[in-house]
Amino acid sequence: METNGCGGPSARVLRREAVAIVTGGSVRAGREIARGLASWGWAVVVVYLEQQRTIEVTVAEILAAGGKIVAVRADLADDLDVQRLFAESSAAFGGVDVVVHTTTDSPSFLYHHAARHVRRRGAIITVAPSDGVRPGVARQLRERGIIVGRASPEEPLSFLDRWGHQVPR
Repeated sequence: METNGCGGPSARVLRREAVAIVTGGSVRAGREIARGLASWGWAVVVVYLEQQRTIEVTVAEILAAGGKIVAVRADLADDLDVQRLFAESSAAFGGVDVVVHTTTDSPSFLYHHAARHVRRRGAIITVAPSDGVRPGVARQLRERGIIVGRASPEEPLSFLDRWGHQVPR
């Protein structure tokens, strides 16, 4: 059995059915995080705005390795695009457990929609410097048990491994 380094089962075991949205899936950090989560057996929604060829390569690699992935083109600065992102993610995989934000785009709309659409006890991780969570959205996230954290580009998988160990099955 895989462990989290503390003797307990890892998120790879606990959260096999998890679904993650990864912004910036066409650039290095987002692409690596998407690959890592897919290798755990998680379904991944990669978000891109430009660099369609790069995202197509990422999707093809993950699919070839037996992963579950879809790509959604969305402008994170556009409320309707972010709303559509969550709708398409839910349609593809039945819901969203985790959002990993890797771009420098403002996460304001992302947080707003995540507060309503991420499953209870989910997680939001930001790896880029960004605006804080607005008080009303922070309250909604707390009420639903959704944690919000920051991590360096190398840390999201470790963060999610610890999160998965803490979330009841």
